[in-house]
Amino acid sequence: MDRRGAEKYMGGHTRVSSLLIPVSILYGMAAGLNRLLFRWGVRGSRDLPRPVVSVGNITIGGAGKTPLVMWLASGLRKRGIRVAVLTRGYGRKISSPGEVVMLRGKMDTDPLVAGDEPLLMAERLGDIPIFVSSRRYRAGVAAMRSGDVDLFILDDGFQHFPLGRDLEIVAVDDRRRFGDGRLLPAGVLREPASRLAEADIVVVTKARTVDAAFEEEIRGHTAAALCWADFRPLGIRAWDGDGIMDPVELEGTRILTFSGIADPESFESTAGKIPCDIRGNSRFRDHHPYGEADVRALLEMAGNVGADAFLTTEKDAVRWPGRLSSLPCYVLVMEPVFLHGEKILMEKVLSLVDT
Repeated sequence: MDRRGAEKYMGGHTRVSSLLIPVSILYGMAAGLNRLLFRWGVRGSRDLPRPVVSVGNITIGGAGKTPLVMWLASGLRKRGIRVAVLTRGYGRKISSPGEVVMLRGKMDTDPLVAGDEPLLMAERLGDIPIFVSSRRYRAGVAAMRSGDVDLFILDDGFQHFPLGRDLEIVAVDDRRRFGDGRLLPAGVLREPASRLAEADIVVVTKARTVDAAFEEEIRGHTAAALCWADFRPLGIRAWDGDGIMDPVELEGTRILTFSGIADPESFESTAGKIPCDIRGNSRFRDHHPYGEADVRALLEMAGNVGADAFLTTEKDAVRWPGRLSSLPCYVLVMEPVFLHGEKILMEKVLSLVDT
């Protein structure tokens, strides 16, 4: 991705100031020191009594790790593996650092208590429990106490060193890749690309094809197994419904989309391919907590552009106060589709479990 694309992703409309580069250097030094402290044993890392599979990313949001977590958990459940997901729940209000929130199935829980991504995972995964805590080890202990667990999936675990893991899966967005190579806040990298050397599996997401040139670039950083996947529409559903419908059901419907996610361009591009009449797109910050004022503003915008329904993402749907809206809201449901490496990935995960 070029500099212009990286800056657009970070939400700015002007060039990233070169003044941020020294801050990025300091950020990189702090992150590197933190890793070394865990590696040297100065800061402690603890292991759970069951295998842990970490799914994370190396750039700021939008690489698709949450859909990968849901795909992996569902696939393991189909094979009879009892799974629990451990996650931090970004953006939630924490009453105490060690608090553990358990979710299972569709629940009427405030996203500020549990986080929007955990609520989404719980809704999609049904009977697979989701344990939310800033202290993932404590969440794992709570999971063991609540029922039988064969394997843990650690969501967003690549930078979470206090919990040991048996397999490291890292998602890399094919469209953003490594940006311009700079760390936050000047660039999009949470850590240097060289950290991929510690990955066991790299999944290139949002890939239209297997790109030999990018594969060679990745191989310059890691010998990990390499998989390629895209995210495609499974269908749509009503905000207050469960059944998945064919997108053709929206044919002729005048739609206003809205989203508060890290990668709104990807959602809007996919929405544009649905056989409906897109009248406009509205964007909010990632994890935005929708309120009554937002509903009023979107209803006004819909009236101005002649839209008679909303379309949003699954992550936004758990934050949307739909009962306050006089217009229906539809949700775009996505799923990962592997171009290469699906069998390799699943075999490596299954090898951790005695069946």
